[in-house]
Amino acid sequence: SRKIIAVAGLPSSGKSLMLQQLSILAHQEGRRVHSMQWDSARRAFETPEWLARYPERDNVTHPAIRKVVGLWVRKAIEDWYKVHADDRDILIAELPVVGGRFAELLQPQDDTAEPTLRSEDVIFFVPVPTRDMRKTITGHRATTFANPRNEQETKDAPIHIVEADWIAARQLYNLWQGIESTREDEVIYDPDIYTSVFRRLLRFRNVEILDVNQSFETKGSAYERPFPVTELTAAAREVAATFDILAKRYPGKLAETATDGWWEY
Repeated sequence: SRKIIAVAGLPSSGKSLMLQQLSILAHQEGRRVHSMQWDSARRAFETPEWLARYPERDNVTHPAIRKVVGLWVRKAIEDWYKVHADDRDILIAELPVVGGRFAELLQPQDDTAEPTLRSEDVIFFVPVPTRDMRKTITGHRATTFANPRNEQETKDAPIHIVEADWIAARQLYNLWQGIESTREDEVIYDPDIYTSVFRRLLRFRNVEILDVNQSFETKGSAYERPFPVTELTAAAREVAATFDILAKRYPGKLAETATDGWWEY
């Protein structure tokens, strides 16, 4: 019944399968499904020209690329909302958030997109797996990363990035709680801490926490759709215009720190 559904969370939390199943349910209800995923959206900005200037490092997208996608996405969402006013259209999005990946959609800003993002038309889901389910999902990711069933699975975050993103979330919790902890503490996954961190990050949005506590046998890849889906991505002119904005706001070496403090809002 919503216009926009965003599934936010860490890698290996079940976002991709949730996105697929929500899309199938929406299609069964007669909705025209539009999709926006981080890996697909950033591709438009990762042309040889820009990657030569802002290369990926150890499978991690350059801060400048992460920021330029974030600068684009708010207007893109607002434009989509205006153009697709028909009740049949629905946008289902995936937000990795940590590290500044689409984090701009959570931040309160004084622009025309903010009323839309706060409205009842938009809901943010956060799937939070139990400890056992986290192990199951991570194990499945390791398998599909080593033996991908389609191109999209080759773009999944490798396990060391999965672990690094969890540690980053845990460090945010420690920072906000004034806790000093050891590296041994930080690597231990805790669903309660996960929930606390994302509730705070999403405090300006309509949010529901989804407890992921069961696994189901599925066929094929979570990235497959048995019907046409329209991807929301940037056109070449939008890419060029947004990189111009990035250059003005983060000139020179400032681009290296463009996503620093992405959680401060």
